[in-house]
Amino acid sequence: MVKRPIVILPFFIIAFLEGLALELIYFSNRKPLLYIAGPIISKFSGEPSLHYPINLVKLSGFFYYAQIFIYIVIGAVLAAITVNILKNIRAGLPLKTNALIKNAAKRYFTFVMFGIIVVALMFFLKRGDVFIFSRLMNLVSKALPQIAPQLQSLGFVLFLFLSNIVLQTFLVLVMPILVIRKASLLKALGSSIAMGFRHFFSIFTLIFLPFIVYLPIVLLKSYLPNLIGRTFSEMSLCIVGVGIIGTAFVECFILVCVTQFLLEKEKV
Repeated sequence: MVKRPIVILPFFIIAFLEGLALELIYFSNRKPLLYIAGPIISKFSGEPSLHYPINLVKLSGFFYYAQIFIYIVIGAVLAAITVNILKNIRAGLPLKTNALIKNAAKRYFTFVMFGIIVVALMFFLKRGDVFIFSRLMNLVSKALPQIAPQLQSLGFVLFLFLSNIVLQTFLVLVMPILVIRKASLLKALGSSIAMGFRHFFSIFTLIFLPFIVYLPIVLLKSYLPNLIGRTFSEMSLCIVGVGIIGTAFVECFILVCVTQFLLEKEKV
């Protein structure tokens, strides 16, 4: 990433698109965007969500859906381009922009399908975490009935954070396998899960350590309504903006690490 900054360029493109989406969401309650976004926001989130300061309290939630859309439509493809760049650098091949884009475009729908699968699994993971954590807290509260709600909320955020890393341990190699081995999506999923089991500690560590850097942003987003109440409403904009930049570096670092890991195994 330091010697060849082009590796992180696709993630900067994602960050730019996310920043643009954040700006559009921020100005969605003003004309002319209000004519388009106003009826949609009113229908799904209520009329107060269009007005200050509720619009800033809800900003992080609205941005989450925009982030999902960007990831599915273009984010997974740009991640594939990053893997291809790493592969060419490792093999000593030239980096031609047109060739990189064409190679990714040929399997666009495969990458989109993978993005949809990841989003769906994250959704079910959160639902499962809510169920499991609530059951655990019911058991713990019988022995320790004085647990503060704030600690329970913090515990759930950390529980979801760790379970997300475990899930990524089995999925993070799918993209490198799709690009390097040119495997089908089903084979890439199977191979990634199998390698996740065989090298669980190594892959988990490669993901966990960079994610620790991003953990403060996760915690700030989780307590955003309380934080806004204690500071100022525009704090949500600052936190989400910092999160966009942090995500670009962390996700690129992780993808570089796991791609190098796979290339070492492939002995390319």
